[in-house]
Amino acid sequence: MDDNLDRILSTDQDVVPSSAFVGNVMAAVRREASTPAPIAFPWWRVVPGFVICAFALTAFVVIAATQIYGGAAVAGPVPRVFVNVVETANRVGLGWIVLALVAALIPTRLALARN
Repeated sequence: MDDNLDRILSTDQDVVPSSAFVGNVMAAVRREASTPAPIAFPWWRVVPGFVICAFALTAFVVIAATQIYGGAAVAGPVPRVFVNVVETANRVGLGWIVLALVAALIPTRLALARN
């Protein structure tokens, strides 16, 4: 077996590719060159959502902290009308409604403004 290997390795044989090899390689190169570049992710459209999420998380933490520690001390008397308005807004969930509208409006406006 070693004699056969020595004989094969000692002879100078030209390696010639098949006739279709060059054509196949060039077709693959042309195909890769013609594919468009990948589309970049539009991070600037995601930023408003991240900001809104950060704001909502901060508001949740502040509200939870005030509920746990008994609320913040209010300096001076608060007019009863203001208290009634705030209580009514809390009852109907006005804060969540406004947050949902802002969360939908800002990314939509930014997406339409950039196109």
